[in-house]
Amino acid sequence: MRAEWTAEFPLRPGLVMFNHASYGLATRDLLDRAEQIRRELESDPNVNLGEALQERLGEVVLQVAAELGVAAEGCALTTSATAGAAALQRSLPLRAGEIVVTLDCEYSSVLRGWRRRCTQAGAQLRVVPVGLPLTDIDALLERMSRVGGDRVAVLQFSAITSSAALRLPIARLAAWGHDRGATVIVDAAHAPGQVDVAGWEGVDAAFGTVHKWFPVPRSVGVLWATPELAPIIRPAETSLTYDDGNLARRFGWPGTFDPAARLCLPEAIARWSKWVAAGEIQRCERLADYASQTLTAAGAIPTSSEEMLPPRMRAFLLPNLPIAQLRQRLLDAGLRAWSGDHDGQSSLLRLATHVYNDEDDVDAVAQALR
Repeated sequence: MRAEWTAEFPLRPGLVMFNHASYGLATRDLLDRAEQIRRELESDPNVNLGEALQERLGEVVLQVAAELGVAAEGCALTTSATAGAAALQRSLPLRAGEIVVTLDCEYSSVLRGWRRRCTQAGAQLRVVPVGLPLTDIDALLERMSRVGGDRVAVLQFSAITSSAALRLPIARLAAWGHDRGATVIVDAAHAPGQVDVAGWEGVDAAFGTVHKWFPVPRSVGVLWATPELAPIIRPAETSLTYDDGNLARRFGWPGTFDPAARLCLPEAIARWSKWVAAGEIQRCERLADYASQTLTAAGAIPTSSEEMLPPRMRAFLLPNLPIAQLRQRLLDAGLRAWSGDHDGQSSLLRLATHVYNDEDDVDAVAQALR
């Protein structure tokens, strides 16, 4: 870990962190800023949690939309990516017999949400097997055609999948969906702050987070939608602002909650922009490439071909290494990275590089695998 950076984060000394992609990780000063905001709000909650809060949140949404390059009138902040997913799943019209298509590498709670929604509507959920490593998008599209058929109501997939860290070609998958009449929804949990989301071709709506890659305290979700779709989207909870005409305000009061993280976003975006200007984010991307080279040399198998690698997330198949053994090795070595079972005998390992990581951290992971 880079000593000049670890002081900026509240990590335990000696810990090597490669898993901010799961929960995010705020800097110490932004954690302090959140506490300052909480004290400001508590000084007069009757006023500060009323219309004044909605006005402040409206300004934050404008800044977030500008940073992401999406239309502000179709953008809202949510409590999490899960909340955004649930809002879209429950808001989209879905009739009995209609088909929803998604991939088996989607986040498990999103898959469960679609199963529940399809059961309620009498619709069909068709889950397309991806297979790892993924090296041929044409073959994936052929499987989608076989499983999904010629008429689809909803297609939902990830910009960057969570466990396997696959950067999927958004325009090609969206075109497949629109050719079949589908509303195209993208899980953007790992997109803001890692890849450009402006102008995603063919995407009707997206949900995600901003606390994973921007250094804001958790949790802050985000969703955006086309002008045609935005008016029908409602929060999953029936809140006081459920029917507001403005999408951001509609999600601006999900019941009593702590808005400090959302209000920290301008400072978090400014901090991230300084990292970009200083070349730190680009260095993180080079470090991810180093991780691919080093772990592959240690016997790990990348989950995708090079053109589908995310800038700062890399995942690997570890043959003949059961998940319990992998997790124990990581714990013993003081390494924190996401891991999961693949087939009972093999495991998945995912690394996400941050400004505090260096080559020594990657080498430590490779040593643990050996």
